[in-house]
Amino acid sequence: MKKSILKYLIEFLIIVLGISISFYIQQRAKEKDNKIKQREGLLRILEDLKSDEFIFKLTLSTNNKQIEAANEILAGNINEENYNIIIPYFGTFLNDTSIKSLMSTGTIDGYNNQHLITEILKYYRNDYDFIIDQSQADESLMFRRLNYVVDHIQIDSVSHSRKTDFGDLKMPHFYISTLELKKLEKDPVYKGFLNNLIYIKISYNYFVNNGLKKNESLQESIQKEVLHIK
Repeated sequence: MKKSILKYLIEFLIIVLGISISFYIQQRAKEKDNKIKQREGLLRILEDLKSDEFIFKLTLSTNNKQIEAANEILAGNINEENYNIIIPYFGTFLNDTSIKSLMSTGTIDGYNNQHLITEILKYYRNDYDFIIDQSQADESLMFRRLNYVVDHIQIDSVSHSRKTDFGDLKMPHFYISTLELKKLEKDPVYKGFLNNLIYIKISYNYFVNNGLKKNESLQESIQKEVLHIK
């Protein structure tokens, strides 16, 4: 009888131990899978941030060239070249696909470093919003300025120029006579547009610079965090 009880007890313990080991292995596999997903998620965010960094630097370069061109025109030195510099508008094509994916799947809640996650979310919620607001103001002014020019002076023709001060991009190029350009140079409404352009571009640059600093800081933090996720 005692032997039977001992036998059943041993079998019971073996079953319990087997189940426990199975659960442990499954749990470890799940944790490993979660870490892989978390690491891959951070790497995708890192790629998005690098893309944003390129856009931010292009935006700053573009804005600075347009501020310089607008100041030249306001100083009475308008020409076809600086007029066409202030025409292009690129918009701000930011990248938040990866963070949205992590949020929708709930993966974002499983990270141990929640401080980093909070900083990433602040970047996408705050910095993005400020930059998008400035971008929209810039876009609105561009269309109003362009419509005013079309209504008030004679444009000879419009073509596309691939090689521009903004890089190897296909841009519109307006051919306008010197006489017509001089009309714009003296037009108080157009001068007002240029002053507004400078104001918006300076404000735009301020928020883009802040976003760029946050972006670069997050890239560094993510790179360090990825090394700790094993």
